[in-house]
Amino acid sequence: MSRMRTGWVGLLVACAAAGAACQGTAPAVQGLRVLVRLASDSGARADTPSATIEQRASESAGVPVRYVAGSGAQWHALILQCAAPDCAAALQRLASDSAHFSAVQRDERRRH
Repeated sequence: MSRMRTGWVGLLVACAAAGAACQGTAPAVQGLRVLVRLASDSGARADTPSATIEQRASESAGVPVRYVAGSGAQWHALILQCAAPDCAAALQRLASDSAHFSAVQRDERRRH
């Protein structure tokens, strides 16, 4: 009987630990949050798919990019997924792509 009780206790502890880990919010993506404005002469339209913007930004920056949200027709929030030392260079590469992005800046807006 004691062996059976020990098994159940172990199972309950494992379930509780797994449940606590799963109930939290998704881990924040590490990197640098930026705002980009699409270049009007790049053929980008207000309905440009977020996946297209994400892909273009990733190719330009040389690091993976995650699309966060649009802010109007031309401005978009992105996260450059890079380690701190590499983010400055990735930001510079992205800003250099004036064919696709007419403005690139750090997102300094306050978030809750």
